[in-house]
Amino acid sequence: MIVLNGTSSAGKSTLAQLLQDRFAAAGEPWIVVGVDDLFVKLPREWITIGAHVGVHGDDGIVFERVDGDIRRRIGPVGTRVLAAYRGMVAALARSGVNVIVDEVLLSEEDWHGWQAELAEFAVRWVRVDCALEVVETRERERGDRLVGLARSQYDIVHRHPAYDARIDTATAGPEAAAAALDAALSW
Repeated sequence: MIVLNGTSSAGKSTLAQLLQDRFAAAGEPWIVVGVDDLFVKLPREWITIGAHVGVHGDDGIVFERVDGDIRRRIGPVGTRVLAAYRGMVAALARSGVNVIVDEVLLSEEDWHGWQAELAEFAVRWVRVDCALEVVETRERERGDRLVGLARSQYDIVHRHPAYDARIDTATAGPEAAAAALDAALSW
């Protein structure tokens, strides 16, 4: 299992797809899983982000501006969804499926949840770095992100994990980053 951890717009999804392609070319099937895979299945009424205010957002997940920063708040439904996400990743690994996780680790509680769920597996944690000005530019250019989210995550996302590898997506192109990471993670 490989967990790619970094801010929004750091290049994790692109890196995950390129790694999956590299592994497939070598005859190894890997599944890419990210937290958004479950949260997009949650009814919008349990999500508050940007101008959208879900009527049950406080029970689900809220991204709100507080003193200029965007903060994440998780309610009881959101807590269960995050636990299910980690459990789903573990269930895939338990069944023998190779998994690449696209993660944005925002709290110590999330880190402990991952540690408990993945304790039995060989997991490679990868720090996906990208200069703040680059992630902010990507965020604006994408047009599908809450502007300011990457900045708000920037000083938080790498606080807890112990990493096995580090990749800087601002200095290496996507293909070069995937190749370097593949080499660094040789099993």
